[in-house]
Amino acid sequence: MMKNQLLTQFDLHQRLYNNVLDGFTDTETNQRLYDDSNINHVKYLAGHILNSQYGIALLADATSIVPKWNKLFAGAGQSEAKDDIDYPSINEIKTEWNSVHDPIRNKLVNLSPKFLSQKPPAPMDDFADSRGELWAFLNHHIAYHIGQIGILRRGFGKPPMSFD
Repeated sequence: MMKNQLLTQFDLHQRLYNNVLDGFTDTETNQRLYDDSNINHVKYLAGHILNSQYGIALLADATSIVPKWNKLFAGAGQSEAKDDIDYPSINEIKTEWNSVHDPIRNKLVNLSPKFLSQKPPAPMDDFADSRGELWAFLNHHIAYHIGQIGILRRGFGKPPMSFD
């Protein structure tokens, strides 16, 4: 398992998540790009990405991380973007994302190859045969949704996401 590459992606996501959300107002993050569309709004995507980060915490046995807002942002088709409901603010979501990064990373950096080769915890064992494969899947999933927000940035007339 290439743990160092997975950690590099994990750290990259930390920077890109914050960058892709930069400059959005809370009101904008609740708006769909087009009325009556099936395109998710930014706030749902930001929360859903946070939910994926909780998945990484679970696969790493970071038991101190307690997921927030799971019913709003759960993965695997268990939630969807909703309009006119009381979501947490985009700043609350970003604050939560930033608060869990270091505790999760501290667990990830110490994972052994043997641990990464083990079967992932249920229900995530539907997505991968090992914890390492699940980590790679979740990294990709996070990157995919960061890209979606990047496209929405442009649709809202914002500059491209910074990679710095």
